[in-house]
Amino acid sequence: MTGAGIVIPEVDAAEVERRTISFAKETSAQGDIGQALARRAALCSVRMERLADQQTAALTERTRQVIADFVPPEGASPETASWLRKEAVRKAMCDVSKEATLARKYEAAAERSFLRCLKELRQMERQAQRGDHGSPFGPMGPMGPGLGSFFHDPDADDQVDAIYDLLKLPRPNRPVRNSPKPPVSGGVDVPFAVGRRS
Repeated sequence: MTGAGIVIPEVDAAEVERRTISFAKETSAQGDIGQALARRAALCSVRMERLADQQTAALTERTRQVIADFVPPEGASPETASWLRKEAVRKAMCDVSKEATLARKYEAAAERSFLRCLKELRQMERQAQRGDHGSPFGPMGPMGPGLGSFFHDPDADDQVDAIYDLLKLPRPNRPVRNSPKPPVSGGVDVPFAVGRRS
């Protein structure tokens, strides 16, 4: 349940392959990355369901065993015996054993992985619909959808350099990276108000 999916039962392997094709088609997954995400989502979804089925089967077996082993206390009325039997079944439904706890953790991990893969596939699908086919500058052009910032960002410098190189323009002069403060060539006073007039 925690492996890479190399060794899995034949029935599960067939279901993983079927779901891989189905997920790739539903999300318009393209390329090796899209196919890998679709296969990972398929594998995680099969594991998630398999673990849920195993937990249901284990709880059913525990409940049957409790009912079969139940012996009412001597002298208990039929009403009391019925209530005690129901309480024993209710307690059996809450399996706090190490194995059951581990199985629930595996199921939760498979669900998280499935949802992450699905999110990535949906994002790739939206990018394909927008016509953004892996552009290094994102779907909004060279500057991307973000807003400007007063803070120095080395990644932004790399993007600007890439644009200048693309347009075959000389790169702009900028302060040396990792300098404590950029040089100040002048200042502008900007009036602004704080709070409201009373």
